[in-house]
Amino acid sequence: MRALTLLLLAASIPGAASPVAAQSAPEALARVRAFAEQYQREARPIVAHEEYVQNATYSRGTGRHQVTTAELVMVRLPGDAGSVWFRDVLTVDKRQVRDREDRLLKLLQSPEPSALAQARKIAQESARFNLGSVTRTMNVPDTALEYLHSSHAARVKFEALRNETIDGRPVVVFRFSETAGPSIIRNLLGRDLLSRGRVWADPDSGAMVRTDVLVEERTSKGACTVDFGLDPRLGIVVPVKMTERYSTTTETIDAVARYTDFRSFSVSTSEKVTKPPGR
Repeated sequence: MRALTLLLLAASIPGAASPVAAQSAPEALARVRAFAEQYQREARPIVAHEEYVQNATYSRGTGRHQVTTAELVMVRLPGDAGSVWFRDVLTVDKRQVRDREDRLLKLLQSPEPSALAQARKIAQESARFNLGSVTRTMNVPDTALEYLHSSHAARVKFEALRNETIDGRPVVVFRFSETAGPSIIRNLLGRDLLSRGRVWADPDSGAMVRTDVLVEERTSKGACTVDFGLDPRLGIVVPVKMTERYSTTTETIDAVARYTDFRSFSVSTSEKVTKPPGR
């Protein structure tokens, strides 16, 4: 489970889309679920360059603008446990953050048993560069996959919406909402935050085209939209843009992350990898 977690995924190349009307909503949803679970089983470790632009506005005082670059790494977990993401911020407003170049990749490719634990510490350390008071230690683009997993089927309701086109391509559209806990996203005290959102997917392969997720508490709100595209070098679908908004009674944070330079790598660490606890 994740704490204000927001999104990353890779997928097999979708085939030519068939007419959306030719499939029933249950059939289309089954394809989307099957794709999500196949991704979690078969996704290979990848790394990407991230440019993350954040703008903060406050009810009082001067706003802030910040641009960070980072190395974003995904490692697949054993069995059906999914994947875990690590972010290592390299620069803040063009200023280098210590000696950060490639340290995360070198760490994960090492045989040291503590490599994954160290990688988590790097990711937690990098979270301090997020603007605003809304804590988001894992704002990476893969959360929507969790709502599609069969293990959550009894607690996540899906509703078929009017189908659409994105860049001239037909897509199936579903709205989802969590109806009961334990929730996928929790606050810092471990309390359930029931989320809702939408999934746009290829009608044939079920591959993600766009996702959005909305999370609300009494005094704050977080929203994230991710757009996906084909990476020609790896031949897989990857996130290309993540748009976020976080708001409280005193501030609003608008952020846009763009992802480039995707590449595969091998993991050599001997540590048994598990998902970090949600918080």
